[in-house]
Amino acid sequence: MDQKEWAAAVDAGIAAEIKRRRAVLGLSAEALAARCADLGYPMSRQVISKLESGGRNGPTPAELLVLARALEMPPVALLLPLAQGPTTYPTPLTKCSPWEAVAWFTGEDRGAAAGAPEAGSPQAALDAFRRHDRLVRTALLSSKLAAERRQDAQLAAPEDYERANTTAGQLEAVAHNDRSDLLAARRALREQGLFPPPLPEALGHIDPESA
Repeated sequence: MDQKEWAAAVDAGIAAEIKRRRAVLGLSAEALAARCADLGYPMSRQVISKLESGGRNGPTPAELLVLARALEMPPVALLLPLAQGPTTYPTPLTKCSPWEAVAWFTGEDRGAAAGAPEAGSPQAALDAFRRHDRLVRTALLSSKLAAERRQDAQLAAPEDYERANTTAGQLEAVAHNDRSDLLAARRALREQGLFPPPLPEALGHIDPESA
């Protein structure tokens, strides 16, 4: 695809998605402008109308981020709409499906890369944060199940107590291991110069450095 044609197509796709999403939310251009102002980055109704009509080039990175937040959608869904057709061009000479374009943008698709990413690379950082997110969800679930089974054991009839106590102990051991894995992942992030996100209140006690 010609570079000018490609750039125009990217702008047109964003413009159509702004207009479509605004309609879904029942927002006028003025109401959307007010939301942007509330987010600390004022954009006039006229600017939004021009973006939607193609009266100016597509949004700047700053405008795209604020518009995405105001439209209650991930920025990638505004930049690379999944409903734009069976194929798209994330770069002028790269043709693929919309989902493949989104996966590339978010780092889910490593292309021809095989094995673990190079230490310190952007892909390695993304992978580390995604693993941290999975470990948070796992530790929350296992800790909840262990607490529930411990409560069940305490309320069990005498003839059922031994079995219930054993099950509770096993789940507590799993939960302990899950929390240990999570703490190790947070320490690994810091060693890479990265900043682990805040933990849910139920897990906040496992990482003294985050207090």
